[in-house]
Amino acid sequence: MLNLKYLNICAGVLGLTAAIIGGTILFRGASAKSLFTGSCLFSGGSLVVVTSLYRRQIDKEIELDIDQILEKRRKAVPKTCRGCKNYHGVKYGGVMLVCAIHTNGVDGDYCPDFESFSQKGGTKWK
Repeated sequence: MLNLKYLNICAGVLGLTAAIIGGTILFRGASAKSLFTGSCLFSGGSLVVVTSLYRRQIDKEIELDIDQILEKRRKAVPKTCRGCKNYHGVKYGGVMLVCAIHTNGVDGDYCPDFESFSQKGGTKWK
């Protein structure tokens, strides 16, 4: 609703600008020229504003879709596997491969083979 408010304000300002420019030219005697100039300014400005608002709306919808997909994927990961670098979570032939170590997942709330990702960006070999 806020975007519609800005659209109305911009359209009003563009219309006022077109009327002022058209009125200035009108008093000098070129009424057809002023009408054409005013309508071109108004139409062009309105198209720019509407296009900008449309792009903004599309960007918001895409962002919401991405957020929903990421939320669904995050909820699909079992709690014991969140943040583990052994987690796989891909179906092969309809069978889910949950983990590289525990193919069907862990039965309890604790995984003895849990390995978190390194925060410093490297794997340390022993």
